[in-house]
Amino acid sequence: MASNDFEKVIPTAWMVAYRRTFSDIPYSKEIFDKLEHIRQSLGQEISNDLKKPEMAPQFEARHKLIDKLILETGNTQILELASGFSSRGFSMAQHKNIQYVELDLPPVITEKEQILKEIALEGGLDFPSNLYFEGGNVLDIDTMRRAVQHFNKTKPIAIINEGLLRYLNFEEKAIVAKNIRSILKEYGGVWITSDISLRKIFSNENALMKNHVEKISELTGKDIVANRFETEAEAKIFFENLGFTIERHSFFEIINDLASPKILHLTDEQVRAALEAAVVFVMTVR
Repeated sequence: MASNDFEKVIPTAWMVAYRRTFSDIPYSKEIFDKLEHIRQSLGQEISNDLKKPEMAPQFEARHKLIDKLILETGNTQILELASGFSSRGFSMAQHKNIQYVELDLPPVITEKEQILKEIALEGGLDFPSNLYFEGGNVLDIDTMRRAVQHFNKTKPIAIINEGLLRYLNFEEKAIVAKNIRSILKEYGGVWITSDISLRKIFSNENALMKNHVEKISELTGKDIVANRFETEAEAKIFFENLGFTIERHSFFEIINDLASPKILHLTDEQVRAALEAAVVFVMTVR
């Protein structure tokens, strides 16, 4: 599958970047401001339809929970798939013991690298030499192998992704999982993903934003309803059948660390509704 088959998904990365601006995740506002400036200069303004804050707590929670789980593994070699405009790599690579690789579609990764280098320059920071960018498609095992060449083979790695799988059909999900399993069998380590899209999560998203799921499907040309798991149990069986052992974490684990509810004046009930049924799977190869 060619990378350009997925380029209609790119605006969803802008949407996520916008929602992170309502958090205290470092560099989120700076990244989105520069992204928006670039889009405007190209005559491709980010649509107001993508600038909706209602689901900000969900995106803040998944970012912070994955951060927490990475630290708990102790892994210092991290590969982030479909990294979009997240600031995680730039932040973590400030620690020199970390080797961090970001992999995304070429148009995204090129723009992302430009933005982060501008932020570093303007902030008087040295751009981290331990942060690497690779453009490509996660369905291609050769792309994945090129990305992990930056790592020491004697140390385990953490492969992470926040979003990605909801835009893939089940055959494509299996290809990605098999690629990841192949890498982890060679290096050791874990796969940490919040990308377990369930029927309940989609229902909650539509309750927060009318017809949100349908609008995303129309925007991306991907049938994300057909791509979802009906239940968490179904998702667990899917990955177990592909050779993984699963440790499950709820987004509620990080609820007290969220800044966006206060910024957006959300009630506890609204926040819980945004996070309900959302999970992170930490997976190891059996």
